[in-house]
Amino acid sequence: MSAVTTPHAFPVTVERTARYSDLDPTRRLGREALLRWFEDARVAVERDAFDSDLTTREHWQVKRLLAGVRVDVLAPLKVTGRPYQVGLGVTRIGRSSFSYSYGVYDGDECVATGESTSVHVDEKGSAPLPDEVRSELEGLRVDVPEPARPASEPALLVRETYPFRVDVRTRFGDLDTNRHVNNVALAGWDVDAIAGVHLGGLGYPTGGPLDSLAPSSLRVDYLAEVLYPAIHQLRVGVVELDDTSVRYACGLFDGPRCIGLAEATGGLSPDEDPELGKRLAAFTLRR
Repeated sequence: MSAVTTPHAFPVTVERTARYSDLDPTRRLGREALLRWFEDARVAVERDAFDSDLTTREHWQVKRLLAGVRVDVLAPLKVTGRPYQVGLGVTRIGRSSFSYSYGVYDGDECVATGESTSVHVDEKGSAPLPDEVRSELEGLRVDVPEPARPASEPALLVRETYPFRVDVRTRFGDLDTNRHVNNVALAGWDVDAIAGVHLGGLGYPTGGPLDSLAPSSLRVDYLAEVLYPAIHQLRVGVVELDDTSVRYACGLFDGPRCIGLAEATGGLSPDEDPELGKRLAAFTLRR
């Protein structure tokens, strides 16, 4: 979680106004909408600071790929008619990668936080950050401790670890300027697959699962580019379960190869469904 308590502490802020289409069935902004806001902030920074030209970029030209992103919702985000402030700053600069921290504010109240890591690549793979890019990144530093990223369990890279499966067909509209499926679209696949557990596995009716089950946090790790056309397996399982919350893991597979991982945490409301925990336990990961 970001330690920045005011948007003015970030070196970059952009305004975003919530739209009706950003709302999910809980009548609040969905996780994908917030990830899109993070992407908008990154693109604005890299267009100005790194002189990125989105109109002439060619495939395999030197570029920056998103390796992972996380969003944590701290308070409900709704359509209010006034803009939210999205703050962005750099927390880490490595040899070929760097990380951003984000904060979303309703006035001075922090309602969501996030972080992401981008990798600088060329046609051979990861490449050292150019000196001019490194210099621009140094000017965007924000004093926020970089969160620890737990190591993924090797079992999560195996399809059969996950008890629930949905098949996903990539759509042309999911692609971005790098000619792979956009990171926000992939995050949407994960949220949809978790809802699939609630609907198909738990038997909730058409219209969506209980509002309390909507994930409040989502972390996605992009292990490989997801291309078009293709049909992939998206697997889901329950990692941890207690009286008030449930943690899910998702794995995206191209055949047997894992090309993406995700983790989400949502609420659990036994008052609405006393048997919910027991039924979710049936989807525990097969370790």
